[in-house]
Amino acid sequence: MSAEAPRPVVSPDAGTARRNLDLLEEGRRLVEGALAQGITLRLIGGVAVMAHCPRVLAAGGSRPIADVDAVVGPRQGRALSAYLRSAGYEPEPRFNALHGHKRMLFHGPHGPLDVLVGVFEMCHRIDLSDRLHLDDPTVTVTDLLLTKLQVVELNEKDASDALDLLTEHDLARAEGDAVNLDYLDSLVAGDWGLWRTITGTLERLLELAEPDTRDRIDEVRRSLIEVPKTRRWKLRARVGERVRWYVLPDEVE
Repeated sequence: MSAEAPRPVVSPDAGTARRNLDLLEEGRRLVEGALAQGITLRLIGGVAVMAHCPRVLAAGGSRPIADVDAVVGPRQGRALSAYLRSAGYEPEPRFNALHGHKRMLFHGPHGPLDVLVGVFEMCHRIDLSDRLHLDDPTVTVTDLLLTKLQVVELNEKDASDALDLLTEHDLARAEGDAVNLDYLDSLVAGDWGLWRTITGTLERLLELAEPDTRDRIDEVRRSLIEVPKTRRWKLRARVGERVRWYVLPDEVE
């Protein structure tokens, strides 16, 4: 389905727009440089949303972007660290020594760089390892949307990004520049906790969305509700919200 009246994009001030675009260009530079070293690096976060949304990109973003976020293929963290040093980035030694198997922090000419290793792990654990080759220079729009829908305590930034993605992309049942409902269905069919969070986030987005986007959000939600569930899902559903089903970001090591 296509939107008839696109959600208006509120352009940031000129300085914010310029910084947003600079961060995106820096992200592209890092992805291309990593590729030349045989490293699979993909953008996530605000710069990736801007890259995926032509109207948002033309406006210089729809919100201020603080830094570049990315994900690297599993077992490529050490090679990436060496490449980033050559690209003008300095690591956070203590943090990377403790957490480098799953997350690394760097500081470069444009500010912080936050790199996840193979897995996006915030409120829920989303394994991206086998999907990084599906798009370039970002993860797929579906994976990017998923990083926003898995947020339990939805903030303005994540809501804005999710609405931008849903407004500018059609729904489909295959990979491509569209939200892949089959992939989302496959993730929640056996995971009640992820299903509960995503459907709850979609309900909150329905309250914030422009009319043209609401039908699209509702279609995603209906697909997740109607997909056949596994026995594991049904057993966990009996417990329901009596036991917490998510992790808060500040609890992630």
